[in-house]
Amino acid sequence: MSENNQDTKKKDEYYFGGIKEFSLEEIESEVLNESVYLDVFAGSDPAFKENVTSFQGGLDTISKMNVYEYDYKTTEFPDYSFSNDHQVGLMADELESLVPGVVATDKNGYKVVNYAKLTPVLTKAIQELTETVKEQQKVIEELKLKLN
Repeated sequence: MSENNQDTKKKDEYYFGGIKEFSLEEIESEVLNESVYLDVFAGSDPAFKENVTSFQGGLDTISKMNVYEYDYKTTEFPDYSFSNDHQVGLMADELESLVPGVVATDKNGYKVVNYAKLTPVLTKAIQELTETVKEQQKVIEELKLKLN
């Protein structure tokens, strides 16, 4: 590590060594290997973006997602290095119709899900639920006043 990088590391609490782009296959290989911890950073500065609109329907989108428990077919797909652990997740083909940007197709034609890309949808759903709870709380308080 150069002296400049050492200075940066001392100044910043977290230094991730720069930005590197990975292919889907490289990420799958590392994640499915379960031996590597990956920090994933995405360009999110407003300067990088155009055609920005507010996402609507987070709760509606989430409520349409089916969540499943399953086991991977590890013997049928040894090249994927799937975990033998019991899993909880979504089905890519169902999810693709709801949030197409979180699903990709690998080199073998199989669908894969980038679960990290679901975070904004989940965040929106929580915001919508929070607003509903606030509105309901207001109505409850008004009804309490009328009863007293």
